[in-house]
Amino acid sequence: MTKCTTSFRLTISSAFAAASLLVVSVPSFAQPASRADEALRMITENPDRAANNMHSYEFHPLVDTRTPKGFKAFYVSHYGRHGSRYEQSSSFSRAALEGFRKADSLSLLTDQGKELYREVRIITEEHEGMEGALSPRGGREHQMLAKRLASRYPSIFRQKNRTEVSSYSSTVQRCIISMANFTSSLKGENPDLQFTFTTGQRFMNYLSPSIRPNREAFAAMGRGASSGAPDWNRFLAQIFKNTDIPAEVIPDKESFVRSIYSAGGLCQDLDFLGIEIFRKFFTPEELTYLWKRSNDMIYGMWGNSIENGDAVRETLKPLLRDFVEKADAALANGSHRCADLRFGHDTGVLPLAALLGIDDPDGNRFSVADVHDYWFSFERVPMGTNLQMIFYRNKKGEVITKVLYNEKESHFKGVEAFEGPYYRWDTLRKWFLSLCE
Repeated sequence: MTKCTTSFRLTISSAFAAASLLVVSVPSFAQPASRADEALRMITENPDRAANNMHSYEFHPLVDTRTPKGFKAFYVSHYGRHGSRYEQSSSFSRAALEGFRKADSLSLLTDQGKELYREVRIITEEHEGMEGALSPRGGREHQMLAKRLASRYPSIFRQKNRTEVSSYSSTVQRCIISMANFTSSLKGENPDLQFTFTTGQRFMNYLSPSIRPNREAFAAMGRGASSGAPDWNRFLAQIFKNTDIPAEVIPDKESFVRSIYSAGGLCQDLDFLGIEIFRKFFTPEELTYLWKRSNDMIYGMWGNSIENGDAVRETLKPLLRDFVEKADAALANGSHRCADLRFGHDTGVLPLAALLGIDDPDGNRFSVADVHDYWFSFERVPMGTNLQMIFYRNKKGEVITKVLYNEKESHFKGVEAFEGPYYRWDTLRKWFLSLCE
């Protein structure tokens, strides 16, 4: 990921303590039942899911587990990935445009082919000067996330003595603009809130850490996803008058198709263009095949994979320690803080979930080579992915915590629960620090 090096800071924030590094316990490698058929079913139901981590945020109605008697929410600590965005460069469509350009000059395109050529060109041209930027849809995603948070936990934001909201962002534009959308929406719901905004290079080591897969993980990426390739002649017959295409026009059919697939995945993020490629040109089986390789790579780079999970978890210890330190400050006597908000990237939120053992809802770990049969990136790390820790207190001063991943309640293997998805903060805090040691 390209990182902006320009610092932008509106308030002075305290430097956080770097975490010491120790070994994290490793859960069982036992594999659950395959979900391969479910992946095809889910992509058939909504083809946009085939875009992997470029998939726009999906929200489905939720029902909270009843809060334990006597407890009321008073503080939230949040990490959110930026919302839907433009691609980071225009190279995604290079192979498609080169092939289309040569084919058009030789009058090889059908009417559908000319239409698809035009649409890929429009998507590419829209990226000029906007590479990596938040799209309007991404802004709306964060507005709605904030509105749901305020509606779901109104007691957090309606405290007379707790009105401070501290917001930290990656230096990258799409994260700063996501922060602006989220906080302005929260302010609209609760006008008495007081916000501070901070960004700068010093915060990037935990908001956007650099993680490099090891050789074993690199070797496994895409290995299990390369089998069962479709017959691309079905796809090509829509756009070429003859599928016996000269090699000088399309040197490699799958590379050409994958480039179109990349453009198609952006249609949902740039929905104002009104272009639809996945549903018009691809079958669900083709999309599922194309989805697999990127899905495996995402998990291998940032998930709790058997090959690379140790490195991933190690890198995210400073971010987890930051959650603990900010919670300690918010829970201290005299604190006026009701929320700590962080805005970053998939390279922060998915590895954080891996460190906590919730990047898979059942706490499983997978091999990179076959993870697409079990774990789906469009579920676990879409645009706008978020992790929220909700804190509750009773009149005795006891504090319990619930952790939400993409707004859904999470459970931690091997950690004693207070009740349902609620944990005593002292218990969670001790466990979090043990992960950071």
